[in-house]
Amino acid sequence: MDVLDIALSSITFLSLKEKLLLKTNLDSLDKLAVLSKEDICAFTGRSHVRGIWQPERTVETALKSERLCRSYGIKALCFTDGAYPELLKHIPDSPYMIFYRGSAECLYKDCVSVVGTRRINAAGAETALKFSRDAVYGGFTVVSGLAEGIDSFAHRGSVSPGMNKSAAAVLPCGVDSVVPASNKALAVEILKNGGCILSEYIPGTPAEKWRYVQRNRVIAALSCATVVVQAPPGSGALITADFALDYNRELVFCSQGLSVDEKLFSASKGRNGRILKTPGDYLRDGAPVIDNFADFIQVMNDPPGSHVCSKKSQMELFDV
Repeated sequence: MDVLDIALSSITFLSLKEKLLLKTNLDSLDKLAVLSKEDICAFTGRSHVRGIWQPERTVETALKSERLCRSYGIKALCFTDGAYPELLKHIPDSPYMIFYRGSAECLYKDCVSVVGTRRINAAGAETALKFSRDAVYGGFTVVSGLAEGIDSFAHRGSVSPGMNKSAAAVLPCGVDSVVPASNKALAVEILKNGGCILSEYIPGTPAEKWRYVQRNRVIAALSCATVVVQAPPGSGALITADFALDYNRELVFCSQGLSVDEKLFSASKGRNGRILKTPGDYLRDGAPVIDNFADFIQVMNDPPGSHVCSKKSQMELFDV
């Protein structure tokens, strides 16, 4: 693992393209350490660099991160590596690096992302568990965010007995730690099962609110489809849904996670008065509703553009 790559990965004000340009012009961490803002502009073609540039601190942080990698057995894949996940390469904002513990082999299978709210009910929990278990037995890797709620049940279903390399958890922090701490035991099960825990953030990076949003884009990008089990307006799961659509991935909702009580078609307002999207907005736009994994496979086999909420019972339930 190249410490220069770790350092470049940590620079938040640079785009992927700019990091790749810098890498072609630098051959050591020492050369990065003496770069000025003007040097960065010259290498990347920028007119100016916003924000604070502290090269000495960047180098120090990268060296600390490398020590954490050695201590925890953390591995990494750079965008230029042949083993970098293919689907993750084909988004506008691919991570320069992904750091992981466990085996990255699960990322080379067909992946399906399963997401939802932390505030679940019994039906949502059972749906996430069963769908993920069936997906694993169907040959898929289940990707989620290791959060409490739907994510946890999705991961539990994907570490089914006898099935290996079938679970991937994407974190909003460095993979030297687990957030939330209450899911550390589940993280251990994922690793024992041959899966992986991954992040675009260098080891030692703490979880912050904005990193959860960025984490959601990686969850969406790794998979051919995102399945939403339960997601109230304004939830992170619907942010993941938006990323999936932006990346031309399939977006599917589980019927057991939808409820008339959630007022799917009523406008909701956030704290700042902004209108929040509801699951009903996606359904009206043509997102399909499934009952189980068999329905999911049917959706994936349908011609593009034919995925609509078509079952009569579902149309009546959601007043589509």
